[in-house]
Amino acid sequence: MADDIREILLDLPLVDTPDRPEGMIVIRRSEVPEERRSEADAFILSNGGQIGQKPLFEVIGGITPEGGAASETFYAVPPAALVGQ
Repeated sequence: MADDIREILLDLPLVDTPDRPEGMIVIRRSEVPEERRSEADAFILSNGGQIGQKPLFEVIGGITPEGGAASETFYAVPPAALVGQ
């Protein structure tokens, strides 16, 4: 049986940015296995999260996540979305 997408997302390193969108954790989309990214995208959006490129977080948070490439895509997701039900 395939891993639940929550478990995959929980295993990923968080992006350490002091001014992330309020109430959200930030994860690099590139850390999700490529074959599971569409599933992760749908999960993030259906659970109150955001998908955006670096400028989104520059505008919302005021500081670019460290180590991010200019065109890198990030997930911002409420921690509660990752808690199993």
